[in-house]
Amino acid sequence: MKPRLSLKQSISLTYILLAIIVAGAFSLVSYISVEIIEEKVIDARLAMMADRLIDFPPGERMPDAPPDIQFLIDDAIPMELQQLPVGVHELMLGSRQVRLLLRDHDTHRYAVVQEVDELEHTERVIRLSLAVGFVFSILLAAVLGVLCARRMIAPVAALADAVGRNAGPTELPSLSAQDEIGVLSRAFAKRTYELQQFLQREQLFTGDVSHELRTPLTIMLGAAEVLAAQLSDHPAQLATAERIRRVAAETAQRVSALLLLARAPELQGAPRTILNTIVESEMERCQPLLYGKPVEFTLDLRASVSANVYPELAGIVIGNLLRNACQHTEQGHISVQLVAGQLVVEDTGTGLPQKVRERLFERFIHGDDRPAHEGAGLGLSIVKRVVDYCSWSLQLETPEAGGTRFVLSFPPASHS
Repeated sequence: MKPRLSLKQSISLTYILLAIIVAGAFSLVSYISVEIIEEKVIDARLAMMADRLIDFPPGERMPDAPPDIQFLIDDAIPMELQQLPVGVHELMLGSRQVRLLLRDHDTHRYAVVQEVDELEHTERVIRLSLAVGFVFSILLAAVLGVLCARRMIAPVAALADAVGRNAGPTELPSLSAQDEIGVLSRAFAKRTYELQQFLQREQLFTGDVSHELRTPLTIMLGAAEVLAAQLSDHPAQLATAERIRRVAAETAQRVSALLLLARAPELQGAPRTILNTIVESEMERCQPLLYGKPVEFTLDLRASVSANVYPELAGIVIGNLLRNACQHTEQGHISVQLVAGQLVVEDTGTGLPQKVRERLFERFIHGDDRPAHEGAGLGLSIVKRVVDYCSWSLQLETPEAGGTRFVLSFPPASHS
């Protein structure tokens, strides 16, 4: 696609095009005027002189002619001129450029010759002046166009800079201006204020809800641990108590992650986190989802991999990707590969239709045709939010053998 011109370039180009049109029209009119003057005035003068010459009685002394005009009659006319038809001619006579009028009257032929060397020189000077004036007009238009464009664009550039710096609604320039820039600035100010209020309400809501949930979850977690300790001699009940403890711990972890997402990422310094243990822990948590399925769950882990991220956020991303693979794979294998800067989760499940792939990271979108009561469809949308929050990237691919492959890319952890 051909790139569009910037507003500054468009204004400058408009000035130049306008100068070309106006200066070109003026030069064309001037050139045509010079040609008409040359033809009409000189020819009229030659005709007047010819009338004067014809009215003079034959045989008498020739009338006096102006310095640049010569009168010729009959045999005095050179042979090459006598062969020309009656009328006006422009030709070279020796080394001189002349304009010739031939006229027949009675039995005589009359010729009026005017030298036009000086006139042609004047005409060339006029044409050169027109050309110089045309070029100068274009250059002047270009300079004026650039200067005017800078002045006209300056308020827009200042407004764009303020918006880019996330300036407050009252800090935007040109708010009091009554022109179009003022209207645009006030519209930006209103929109910025509305967005700030919305973000503030969302952050407060998320923070408040997460904070209020932490206390009951802590109580549930403590109670589950006490219950597990008391049921050490009852394996069946102990498994239930352990499951309650694990779910409470996971929920508390998710609440902590939501609290982190409610904060501005640039205000946080994420710690250096080893991802190996998080991957292994999340794979262990997903094992119950594969009970009774002929699925091989493998991990390719060659070295210690770390990233600058909070463990809670990394657990949300990795856990959701692994659970998604386990839930949608009925047979075959699920392979997890963790290397420096990348996590790959690949399965041999049924894959995803194209219409689902295009909206997979939206809220309430399932990867299959399950009814709405079987999951809220928020998992991958939360993953996408965390990935964007951490400035990571997540790609969905389709292996040649079928199934689904998620590729999570992240910058390696700094050792500072």
